[in-house]
Amino acid sequence: MTGGPAVEAYLRAVAASMPGPRQARNDILAELRSGLLDAIDAHRSAGLAAQAATEAAITEFGHPRQVAAAFRPHLAMIQARRTALALAATGPAVGLLWIAAALASHVTIRHAPPWQWHGAPPLSPEAFRVVGVAILIAVTSTLAIIATTGKLTRWLPASPRIAATAAAAAAAAGFAVAAADLAILAVLASQLASAPGTLAPLPVAAAAAASLTRLTLARRAARNCLTARASLT
Repeated sequence: MTGGPAVEAYLRAVAASMPGPRQARNDILAELRSGLLDAIDAHRSAGLAAQAATEAAITEFGHPRQVAAAFRPHLAMIQARRTALALAATGPAVGLLWIAAALASHVTIRHAPPWQWHGAPPLSPEAFRVVGVAILIAVTSTLAIIATTGKLTRWLPASPRIAATAAAAAAAAGFAVAAADLAILAVLASQLASAPGTLAPLPVAAAAAASLTRLTLARRAARNCLTARASLT
C-alpha cells in the first residue's frame, strides 16, 4: 500500500520545506509515509472510502510546512554534527599531507613560527597568521558542536535555539577551514611563482588536491548549515 498520489504529493510538500542531510530527510519521510498509511488504514477500517480516508489522514497530520517545521531543529543538529565530524576527520589528514610536502621539499621545520622556517615561501607571514586564526576557530567550534550534539545530550529536546547555534557554529567552522586551505594554497602559489624548482611535485600535488577538495566541500557544508539555520527563523 502506497497511499496513492495524494500521499506522495503531501510528502513532497513536506520535503520541500525541510532542508537537511538527504538520508536523514529520507528516514523522516519514510516514517511519515508509514504513519499516514496506518492512519488511512484505520479510517478505511472505520468505513471511509479510499479517497476520504486519505484526505482524513492528511488533515490529521497537518499542513506540510507545520510538519516540516517540527523536524527542522533535529535536521539542523544532524547537519551541524556531520559537518563537525567531517572537519575533525579531515583536519589531521590534510595537515599531515602538507607537513610531508614541506619535508619532501626540504623546508626545515623547527621550533619557530612557520614563516620563519628555512625555505618558507614569501607569503608565509600573512598566510600562516590567517591559517592560525582559522584553525583556532575551526577547532573550538568543531569540538563544541561534537560535545553538544553527542549521545549524552540526545535526550535533550532539539530546540530551535540550540539547533540554530549549532548550525551557526558549524558554518563558522566550515568557512574557517576553507579560509585556512585558501591561505595555504596562496602560499603554494607564491612559492610556485618565486621558486618552483624547490617543491617536490608529487607530495605537493597530493596536499594541494586534498586542500582544494576540502575547501570546496567545507564551503558547501557551511552553506548547507546556514540554510538549515535560516529555516529555523
